[in-house]
Amino acid sequence: LEAGGYAVLPSHATWFVSVDLAASGIDLDDVTFADRMALEGGVVTIPVSAFFEEKPVRNILRLCYCKDDATLDEAIARLAKMRKELTS
Repeated sequence: LEAGGYAVLPSHATWFVSVDLAASGIDLDDVTFADRMALEGGVVTIPVSAFFEEKPVRNILRLCYCKDDATLDEAIARLAKMRKELTS
């Protein structure tokens, strides 16, 4: 993900990794990015704002990586492509 230009947040002992969209140069909120990534990129992500009842954080996206290596490689390629399209 970092090689694809994403700002990855530190995480430990989990099946999830989070990225900061704003720090990755992406000017979309987490829900808009998640919708576009699913519809246009074929990768389902989790907008962190869904976990907030009030004053949600809207620039963090959660990704689950409990998949096989081939699936993860393809997802990373698609995420990198989407970031490139959004920041060009």
